[in-house]
Amino acid sequence: MIRAATTSDIPAIAALGEEFHRQAGWDEIEYSREDCAASLGLFMASDVFLCLVAEHDGQIVGMASGIVSPVYFNTSHLSGEELFWWVSEGASQLTGIRLLDALENAARERGCASWQMKALARLNGERMVKLYERRGYRASEQLFIKRL
Repeated sequence: MIRAATTSDIPAIAALGEEFHRQAGWDEIEYSREDCAASLGLFMASDVFLCLVAEHDGQIVGMASGIVSPVYFNTSHLSGEELFWWVSEGASQLTGIRLLDALENAARERGCASWQMKALARLNGERMVKLYERRGYRASEQLFIKRL
């Protein structure tokens, strides 16, 4: 079952986020489960935040979220951008795609005319590019990170 996340889901989302962080290899930024939980609490109180969870037998096995905002150079165009999209290894095979479908639909319902997704190089980057292209996404920029 996919549903809107609630504040009671925050600990499970933060725990899944820690696993995502480990697998993504984001060595440049230390993960804090407590900080993630606090941030999620603030985000959930905002109108611009979308957050969904996939639940199986009472356990959260996946999550997807994004931010919705007018584009700074065309404020009549509402757009959204994924913050995170993650499914645990124990989730059923189509959970990730169902979450993405639900996230795109939630963005449409909020009035988004466009949506942006990320593909992390260390997490099936090329496979994700192909998935996004099949779904109608077009590559538009790359993101780079370094520790200062």
